[in-house]
Amino acid sequence: MYFYLSKILAPFINLVNLLTFSIIFFYFLNIKLKNKFIKLVINFCIISILFLIFTPIGQNGIFYLEKDYLLQNKINKIDNIIVLAGPENQAVTKVTNKLNLGDGSERLIASVKLALENPKAKIYFLGGDGKLVNTEFDETHVAKIFFNDVGFDLKRVKFINNTRNTIENLKSFKKFEDKNKSNILITSAYHMKRATLIAKKLNINFTPYAVDFRSNIALIHKVKNNFSILNYIQGFNVLNGLNSFNIFFREFLGILAFKLFF
Repeated sequence: MYFYLSKILAPFINLVNLLTFSIIFFYFLNIKLKNKFIKLVINFCIISILFLIFTPIGQNGIFYLEKDYLLQNKINKIDNIIVLAGPENQAVTKVTNKLNLGDGSERLIASVKLALENPKAKIYFLGGDGKLVNTEFDETHVAKIFFNDVGFDLKRVKFINNTRNTIENLKSFKKFEDKNKSNILITSAYHMKRATLIAKKLNINFTPYAVDFRSNIALIHKVKNNFSILNYIQGFNVLNGLNSFNIFFREFLGILAFKLFF
């Protein structure tokens, strides 16, 4: 039930979506009613969206999620490399028959890097299809193409494709966990807090290996020789602030929902 509710309600509890839908709805409502209160609601929604666009609230939120994983703990030994699915573009990969990865492709790249550095380690790729209507071509199909393309030995990879979200991913790995072996968990840095909470609940021990950092660390810290206002202006895009806030807000809700319902 949790899975279906999270997927069905996701578009409606997305704050940017909610503000946008509200502007559209109240705009047409105001055409008919000509109400001052409705105009105030529209103005509030517009100002809120502008606030999210031109302030670093989204970036600061992502940085809060990522800050504990900026520096990687020293890894002495790795037996199991756990990779959470996410960057795989199933539809485009299937149509073009060529590997297509979106943001977060570092998850797969890092898994190969660590596996090559630890020849006895095994990769556990956890994923399936997070869509409400399942497709025959899931995340593991894309991952297999990736490992094949880079010439990695598929015998060293265990694909688990009967899962739909992080909770189900880690529950499936729990069946294979050996307390005498060390685990590394690879996922996007902004998602690591939630993954850690779930793993602790399931009593799974691992060393976090965060990749795919989304916060503008140089901007937030104003790192010398890295921050330039001109470079910032050059790369400015009104969608960046909204996208950053969406990522943060989704993770915040995911963490909150897990704490409330599990």
